[in-house]
Amino acid sequence: MRFKKGNRWKGSKGQLRYKIWRKGVFELNKRKVGLSKYYVCVKCNKKRKTTRVLHAHHIYSWNKFESKRYDRFNGVVMCIKCHNSFHRKYKFEALDKPNLLLEYLNGYKLVKEYIQQ
Repeated sequence: MRFKKGNRWKGSKGQLRYKIWRKGVFELNKRKVGLSKYYVCVKCNKKRKTTRVLHAHHIYSWNKFESKRYDRFNGVVMCIKCHNSFHRKYKFEALDKPNLLLEYLNGYKLVKEYIQQ
């Protein structure tokens, strides 16, 4: 697997571990929804064949929960539209409150299970 130079992420997010985490989140999404060809946004349920229009979003904040940074279960897949909508609605409040993500996703089962661990 090759990665382009001039990565858009700064600092440690541009590291290989982050890219592996992101890929793990997308693969987990495929298996959870039972589709081998598609990735699915957990908010709007739109199916996509490529990850270009999707984001891997941390359930627990990247900055505040270092121990959970690279846990692939600490992520959900959202399309760009839903991801931006989430951050417009909750702004910086969501950084240390995973329950806001749960509220936004209408009690999404996988997020609920991960938060209760």
